[in-house]
This record gives sequence, C-alpha cells and structure tokens, in this order.
Amino acid sequence: MSANGGDSETAMQKFELYIKASAIDKETKGSCPICQQFFMMTCLLGENQDDIDFKVFTVQADCPPKNFAAGWSKKYPVVMVTSGRNKMGQDISGMMYDTFEELESFFESINRECPELKRKNAPNQAAMLVVENVYRDFNHFISGQPEKGLLGQLKKLNEFLEGQDTKFLVDNVLSFADCHLLPRLQHIRVAGKAYRDFDIPKEFTYIWKYLKNAYEQDAFKSTMPSDQDIIFHYEKKVSGPQRKKGGKATLEKFTYSCEIPEDVLKIIGGSQSVEES
Repeated sequence: MSANGGDSETAMQKFELYIKASAIDKETKGSCPICQQFFMMTCLLGENQDDIDFKVFTVQADCPPKNFAAGWSKKYPVVMVTSGRNKMGQDISGMMYDTFEELESFFESINRECPELKRKNAPNQAAMLVVENVYRDFNHFISGQPEKGLLGQLKKLNEFLEGQDTKFLVDNVLSFADCHLLPRLQHIRVAGKAYRDFDIPKEFTYIWKYLKNAYEQDAFKSTMPSDQDIIFHYEKKVSGPQRKKGGKATLEKFTYSCEIPEDVLKIIGGSQSVEES
C-alpha cells in the first residue's frame, strides 16, 4: 500500500512500515493491536498529506527482513525511513524505529497537517484517560476474571461518547485516541464472544454507534485482522471455557465482524452499510 503526492521529490517523507503477519496464513495482516494502531495512523497521514509516501509489509514475527539492523529490538511494528527529514530539518534517511516511544515520536515528526493524530493534543489526552484501561480489563476478563471490570470500562466509554457531539472520540475524523481504541475494541468484540460468550451490551448504544461509524472508515476496516487471527491470538491466554465454535485455527475463509445488531440499528438509526465478509 502506498500514498503518493507532492511536487518535490526531495520533500517526500518515504518510509516502510513492517507489521506482524497472520499467524494462520503467514501473509495477511496479523492480530497485533499495536500494529493496527500505527497502520491506521500511517493510512490517515497518507490520506491527508501530499508529502508522505509509504509501503506496508507483513512479516513473520520470528523471521525479520534482512535489512533490519542488528540493534532491532525484535518487536513490531517497525518503521524504516527511506528518505525524509523531521520537523527540525534533520535528515532521518536510513533510521529505524521499533519501540512504541520511537514510533510515536516519528509519526509526530512527520505530522504536518493532522493535529487530531497527535497524542499530546488536549482532546486526545482527555479521551485517552477514558479509554486507556479498557484493554487491560479485557485481558483480565479473558484470563478468567469476572466481567465486572470490563463492563465498568465500557460503561465509562459509552457515557463519554454520549457526551460528545462527534462521530468519534474527539472529532468527526479519526484521531490518535481512536487509532488506539478501535483495534482493541474489535478484539473485545471478537475474542470476548469466542471465548467467554461476551457481547458488548446492546444498551451501550453509543459504543455501537461509534463502531458503526468506524466500520465505514477505510483506515479502520482495511487494516483490520480477520476474526480467526484475533481468536487465535488469545488461544494461550484464555482461561476457562474454550470457544464453542471451531477448533484450531485453519485456512478457512477469513471473516471480519463488522455488522451491527439489527435491534441496535433500530435505536441508533441508519442501515447496515457494512456487511460481514
């Protein structure tokens, strides 16, 4: 995938983003929520800035590309800069970034026109305070703890969304906080159902409306891992009853849960514009 534009070749910010490949077919997008978070940010910057040219590669976690430097921390995602300069005008060609802090700084340094994608943006900071523990409590739940903690986090999120006059957490366009939350919310939806028969409560209508809006955004839907990969991601983490359907992950046709329950649609309005594939 690439985004091209700009009049001057020297002004282009060219980089490669490496994300984990599927644990099932070893080629398609894997289930790492951090990888999807930065994949989403990459797509959004590419859509909104003419000076960004990027390519995205899926790689097996234990088989890095030969061009990775010896100092690579063996974590994904990884950004390798082909050519470009940061905001200070410093040449960052050939640089590699593979820690969360480095990646965040890199995307901050090339972000010229998207304040909503900056973590230190005040609305993002407020939203992150609401959503930062959602995934933590989901991991506790999937590991066998009661659902009370997760439900409390989702209730807080629903109330926050109710108070916003926007499609997403801070704006009518996807923000840094959305890129953080949405991949994890999809894991909650898919793996929670598969392993603990958990559904996001239908009374949390603002979360469902938020998801409906998100499924209509290419930056979210096109970067999403399959249901099967998400389920496989938790196979060694889950405690308690195993999923009721399926067995070990196979190369069956991948599915992507993007549908909204019909009775919820009647409440929040709109039609089922995104079908499960």
